[in-house]
Amino acid sequence: MQIWLSLMIAGSTALAASQLVAQEPATTSTRPDRKVVGVGQCAICHSSELKSGNDKDSKDEFKQLFSVIDDEWVLLDEAKTWATKDMHAQAFTSLLNERSKQMGEALGVKEIHRDKRCLACHTGLPLAAMDGESNLISADLAKDPIVTAGVSCEGCHGPAGDAHANDGALVKGWLVPHMIKDSWRFISEAEKFDKFGFTKIRSVSARTRLCLSCHLGNAAEGKIVTHEMYSKGHPPLPGFELVTFCNQMPKHWRDFDQKGSNVRAEFLHRNENKDNVYVSERFRSDNLHETNNVLVAALVAFSENLKLTAALADEGLPTPVAKSDWPELAQFKCSECHKDTNDRLWRRRRTLRETVVAPRLRVGPTALVTLAVRQSGADERGFSNRWLPIEKLLDEQPFGRRERWIQVTRPLTEWIDDLALTLERRDLRREYGLPLLREMAAGHGYTFQKDYDYESAQQLVWASQVLRRELITKRSPELVRSFVATLDADFADLERLFVLNLIDGRRVDVHGQTVREVDLSRHEAVRAMFKTGEFRSKLDLLARKIAKPAP
Repeated sequence: MQIWLSLMIAGSTALAASQLVAQEPATTSTRPDRKVVGVGQCAICHSSELKSGNDKDSKDEFKQLFSVIDDEWVLLDEAKTWATKDMHAQAFTSLLNERSKQMGEALGVKEIHRDKRCLACHTGLPLAAMDGESNLISADLAKDPIVTAGVSCEGCHGPAGDAHANDGALVKGWLVPHMIKDSWRFISEAEKFDKFGFTKIRSVSARTRLCLSCHLGNAAEGKIVTHEMYSKGHPPLPGFELVTFCNQMPKHWRDFDQKGSNVRAEFLHRNENKDNVYVSERFRSDNLHETNNVLVAALVAFSENLKLTAALADEGLPTPVAKSDWPELAQFKCSECHKDTNDRLWRRRRTLRETVVAPRLRVGPTALVTLAVRQSGADERGFSNRWLPIEKLLDEQPFGRRERWIQVTRPLTEWIDDLALTLERRDLRREYGLPLLREMAAGHGYTFQKDYDYESAQQLVWASQVLRRELITKRSPELVRSFVATLDADFADLERLFVLNLIDGRRVDVHGQTVREVDLSRHEAVRAMFKTGEFRSKLDLLARKIAKPAP
């Protein structure tokens, strides 16, 4: 609650009759195109707790003046949800805890909370807006609420304030335009980005790329977790499953199928063919929207991982922070070098004649890929034909020839990106739910490398949770709901192999702020105990049960 109160105080600002006056950031070093205005500006409208005066009447007068009306499109309590429940709000504060300090010392960085390599993902301020010629921001900027607020609204949605280009031309931000329904809600996400710098989030593919820029990495944006960082104490990035991550975040928005029926119908009518994301002729509220999002995001994650590897191999790619030397081992399977310490027989099984296998890419981002390809209706040979050159690249020499990574991966990433858009624009009807659950349990298309590591297996379990949750709603027939319920105990037995709640933690005090600290030692212990054989055995038992005839 301390974070919330401080942000609300920071959000107090003067109001003009025609617009909200953007509060100037404490530092004059801002992003060249648009200014970061800070979460306080957003909290003025996006907080159900806000009152412009001391009584209800003044609050109503304020909302009427600026047309802050709940028409069941947005929730209007987004800022409070972010500040009180969302771990993104303490992304910067996590750099001040003991583990981060120890990691900094191991890396030779005295104040790691000032290191731009960390701040690229631990705050919402763009790297281009950070001061300092070195790898560290100034001590003053490190105290500025624009940094200390962590990954706040503009960290995902883009800097909102107006600015002036080098030639003096006004560069319009999205802060004021997004307050006007008719000129904002019904334009395409491409137009919002091109004209006002508002990040594309309407489509699942775009939203997934935004999340993955930190939760996987993006070299061009300077968001890179290196093997060196892992070796010095950075927690392993968990496998990414979009829907589960959003639900645990938790969501501060209404999904399209959850918006009011009247505003949804109005949007479908007025936005027709502008985005081709939501189209009236194919949109049905009882489709398996979240499950389809899982599959789309799986394709995007696979593509983005290949792009990240190719970017790290590209000597000519400029990055906001220094790139590590190639090969970047964080992109490859840990077990190629770090053998399973729970498997005490692996040394005895090795022989002098054993073929040395070239290091392979990490398995996590490959989860559910071929299942998603099959669901899209594409020819699976299209995938395998484009994947084989990458296998050959890795076989030619360890880690592949760095100058060939972009050339070899591009045909597959372009194909996968197009496929993700195709799948996003297809229906996933409710009647397809049980067959899809059977495929998940059978492991069909689970990971094309046919290798179950902790992260990829965890994603399969998350995906099954999403699908089962959609199948047991009242929108499904009673027979389907009853059948899915009979599988609960078997899935629960499978789920015990993982830590599936990524944000569960205890309340601690860090530099005067009360934060929720995740018990990383528990995550690491469960990960270390994971055995592929045990997981496969439990999955096989479940597959046999779910394969029986059902409604």
